[in-house]
Amino acid sequence: MGMSNTIGQVLYAEDDNNDVFLLQRAFQKVKLEGFQTVRDGQQAVNCLRACESDPAKSPLPTLVLLDINLPFLSGLEVLSWIRELPAFKLLPVWIFTSSNQDKDVELAYRLHATAYVTKPSSANKLVEFADALRAFLKRSPSAAFDYSRVPGYRPPPVIQP
Repeated sequence: MGMSNTIGQVLYAEDDNNDVFLLQRAFQKVKLEGFQTVRDGQQAVNCLRACESDPAKSPLPTLVLLDINLPFLSGLEVLSWIRELPAFKLLPVWIFTSSNQDKDVELAYRLHATAYVTKPSSANKLVEFADALRAFLKRSPSAAFDYSRVPGYRPPPVIQP
């Protein structure tokens, strides 16, 4: 299951073993380490709760990748839970999903997702995604990031009042 006492740089909530395997391969290709997977939304919450209660034993991930369609709690429910906690206000959370529906994109940004990315369909695009993610993680936290370099990135919609 990949659970360990320390959380690497990226916490990835995904229930599809094939998607996990493909992203792990892409991460290896770009030499991105520190990848931990949880299989459902409740495990993601439990993992982050452990970080909050004992940061020395379970350091906070640098970034959370959430699929939307997860068992027990959806990725959007996990995102909502994350944003309610002051300790996680600035934690980057990327929605990483096969859903390209405008309503999901809009809701994710309303819940303060950092980015919304539709999963690339080719192995090459997945490696490009991993490389862009690595660049995001390596930048200084206050530096701007050009999301247009992320394959599958969906910008926030212009929400009419």
